[in-house]
Amino acid sequence: MVDAMSSVDSFTIPRLTGTHADVLAAVGLADLLSSAFDAPVHLKETPDAFVVHLPAPLTERELAQLATAPGYPFLKTNPKQQPPGRGEECVDYSQQRERARRYYELRASLQKDKAAAQDPVTQQQLQELQPRPDWRLLQVLNTLQGDENTNRLHGLLEDAQATREGLAQALAALREGRPAPLKWNLTSVQLFSPAAAKGYARLKPDGPGRNDKTKEQWLDPFLEWMKYRGYFRVACPYFQGSKSEHVRFFCPIPADISVRALTAVAQELRRRPLSGGPPKMDALAVLHLAEVLIRHSQEYHTPEISPIEELFLDGRAPGDVVSGVSITYYQSLGQAKAVSAMSTLAVPGWFPVEDKASSDLWLAILDEHRKVVRSLRDDHSDEIGLLIDYRRFLERRGEGACLALLHFMGGYGIFVLRAREQKRLVASFSTDHLRRLVMALTPRYSEILDAPGFKAVATAVRRSTVSAQGQKAMGQQGYREIRYDLLPDLRRKRSLPGGQAFMEAVADFVASYNSENARRRETKRQAPRNVTTEEFAEFAALMEDHPASLIGALLCAYGSCREPYEPSDQAGEAEPGADAAEGSEATLAASGAE
Repeated sequence: MVDAMSSVDSFTIPRLTGTHADVLAAVGLADLLSSAFDAPVHLKETPDAFVVHLPAPLTERELAQLATAPGYPFLKTNPKQQPPGRGEECVDYSQQRERARRYYELRASLQKDKAAAQDPVTQQQLQELQPRPDWRLLQVLNTLQGDENTNRLHGLLEDAQATREGLAQALAALREGRPAPLKWNLTSVQLFSPAAAKGYARLKPDGPGRNDKTKEQWLDPFLEWMKYRGYFRVACPYFQGSKSEHVRFFCPIPADISVRALTAVAQELRRRPLSGGPPKMDALAVLHLAEVLIRHSQEYHTPEISPIEELFLDGRAPGDVVSGVSITYYQSLGQAKAVSAMSTLAVPGWFPVEDKASSDLWLAILDEHRKVVRSLRDDHSDEIGLLIDYRRFLERRGEGACLALLHFMGGYGIFVLRAREQKRLVASFSTDHLRRLVMALTPRYSEILDAPGFKAVATAVRRSTVSAQGQKAMGQQGYREIRYDLLPDLRRKRSLPGGQAFMEAVADFVASYNSENARRRETKRQAPRNVTTEEFAEFAALMEDHPASLIGALLCAYGSCREPYEPSDQAGEAEPGADAAEGSEATLAASGAE
């Protein structure tokens, strides 16, 4: 068997379920195999599988060096439980939960008492009580009842020699595309196999019972172990809801990255606070992940940030390194939690990161988008709709993503006008960042944005809407008439057939805009230049070559952005509930949930 494996330098994990289970299995396998090599073990994505690439063929020497330990701690949730005897780490759940409760209580009291917060002794106590880095992983493992299997495997791997022989057999079986010949008594749980939780064991007329075990026939015990290892490497779960009753499970999907780098990226992502409802949390998770990949890369990290070992962009976009995020929503049903929704979002791959300037541009765009998303509230139905529209933008690539972004920005521009009228500070998109994204996603649209006629009309739209409204919000005198109805009217009429209604609306607006400029000049007030006849004729020519739906979407989006020199409302970073992830952990710790 060893001779048959001596030429093997890669293993394939098929994407059989299309869920995070496939990712966990691939990452767990790469993590296990990396224990036998000093050089990086890489994960690469194909349309139907994940391929684990070894730095050298797997020989008898490497097989002998493979780790036989489970690769994660034993979770003791019952005082009567006996931890493993091989010396693996044992975590007492009750003690850790009490420690977390004291930590969050002390931190909450220090937020109210600024003087005590400066006390070095108190700060030392707070640092000593800080929960384990993997505390949330252990909480979710216990909450979703996965610890019974992970703990059982500790006992099954007690015999190191038998485990090593089983590893050789399992790897050979995996290479041949058959289940591992291991007689481990493991069961399928929804944390590691979300598709199995939907109950596909038998046909409905046969009436499977609640404890039906038919589905266990498809369980590969070796891959289950790999999922357990992968869970502690890349899983990024968050508690959701006022009582932490729901779990939102994020899992980065590797495209071309070493397993060590992916593990470090996931650890960094788990530190980022995510708050809000499902579409908001999903969008922020993807934006944070893209930022981590750039900010912690070996090439483009800043001096104050430690780079992640083996994380190289090499002229690639973040989406070329980690392709997406698998999202699974575990909804509380009272006594238990069940899989309610599964989806995948794409990590942005807008343009390659080739130098310091392009990395700075990436970070600026990501920061702008993150502030916009944080500006939207989940307790307003219209703003939830905008969040859903932005999430749809992250679901796509290329031209589809560009059209989804333009659709969102048209609605967001209308929201900005209304929010500023209500004295709310909301973030704005900038024209230069939008133009760069449009060029990256659909280069042929740049000829529209660069046309002088389009620029003139878009500038007039901006001056009559968001710019004038921003001047009013800042208390400036002499701002022009604010056209609150303009963006909704253009957005509505761009979708009408034929394009005539949209063109008439643009013509009426340009006429009124030039007339107002003339009145302002007559009264000795400052007025911008008019939209000239040549510029309007050029805009009309664009309508002959492109559909009104596209021109209208670009006009509403570009016309509702701010120019780079215009001030932007700095909103969203200090949004209430920004520490929702840690707050949810505190709630769960205090509740005593097991």
